[in-house]
Amino acid sequence: MTKQQRGIILLIRSALTGLGQELPADFDLTSAFDTAKKHGITPLVYYGARKCGVDTAPETVQRAFTVVCQSIMADEKQRAELTKLLDAFDRHNIKYMPLKGVNLKPLYPTPEMRMMGDADILISPQQYSDLIKPLMLELGFDEGAESDHELIWNKPSLHVELHKRLIPSYNKDYYAYFGDGWNLAKIKDDATERYSMTNEDEFIYIFTHFAKHYRDSGIGLRHMTDLWVYGSAHRDMNREYIITELSKLQLDKFFDNIERTLKCWFGDGASDNITDFITETVFSSGKYGRAQTSFVSSALKESKSNLNACKIKRRRLLRSLFPSLEVMRGFYPVLEKVPLLLPILWPVHFFKRLFTKNKLKHYVNRMNSIDDGKISDYQRELNFVGLDFNFK
Repeated sequence: MTKQQRGIILLIRSALTGLGQELPADFDLTSAFDTAKKHGITPLVYYGARKCGVDTAPETVQRAFTVVCQSIMADEKQRAELTKLLDAFDRHNIKYMPLKGVNLKPLYPTPEMRMMGDADILISPQQYSDLIKPLMLELGFDEGAESDHELIWNKPSLHVELHKRLIPSYNKDYYAYFGDGWNLAKIKDDATERYSMTNEDEFIYIFTHFAKHYRDSGIGLRHMTDLWVYGSAHRDMNREYIITELSKLQLDKFFDNIERTLKCWFGDGASDNITDFITETVFSSGKYGRAQTSFVSSALKESKSNLNACKIKRRRLLRSLFPSLEVMRGFYPVLEKVPLLLPILWPVHFFKRLFTKNKLKHYVNRMNSIDDGKISDYQRELNFVGLDFNFK
């Protein structure tokens, strides 16, 4: 762990605990706020700086304060819109279960410390066409793309992802454990159809989602903080049950490594090669991971089907030129009614996705950067921290 990384972690710890920390000598606060912006945790770092007695006069700190004010306003709008949405679900007897950030935000000292890009809610797909979709339109949401596991709806103040299942089905190993997720749901309120998981099952889900992102493209500081905040808020969780279930997901070794890393960050744990490697990976990822890592990760998944880098590139090129009907429906809703338009829309889609904003150049560069050596290197990196794509 570098001195700069240690300083940023101390700022986060100060914000979460309310206890000021002594920052390293020659700590670069400007660089710290640049990192915070990249990871979507500017309010955390700002509040931590205040607790540590950092001078708030410099322009860097004032710019961060502006972001904090914007986050407070965005949070107020998000929560008001979300309350309105969930109240409407309750009135219409819609079966649902809030997920991830919706449940994590209230656990932070102040809700704006946990910036939320979207509101994730598990729904019953059987209710979607007749109940949920008309209600979303009535509430003023605009329908977005549909993916393997999500139905997207947008408003200026709230981005909503309605989950058809907890984990995408193409994450075969984790999907095999969770299914659609309703087997873990417990009724939260007898007067409504709102559900929740037990604290232990919710933590297992949050951690599995964390692992999915780590191996797919990388994971950022906010997600590490989420794990620590959730664990701190629910100290009485049944640890034996959690370890047993994570072992079924083949995540017990990875959990041990992440737990030791969190103890280095927020406790008195000693660092080692693995915790330092995880820390470096997290800091270098940003809140959405790394595009190149995502590309190599995807190639590694495909290599599990005994494909070499050359065959993977060829398959990826064909998928880019001719996406499936399911993928294309998310971009062109007209295909729901007229699927025969698919061949006509392929060249339109190719142009929009690859020939605008240098996307073609970036895509070709990433394709060319993939080789069998890079795939093997990434396999070793995942195995080093206790991860793999355990696809059958």
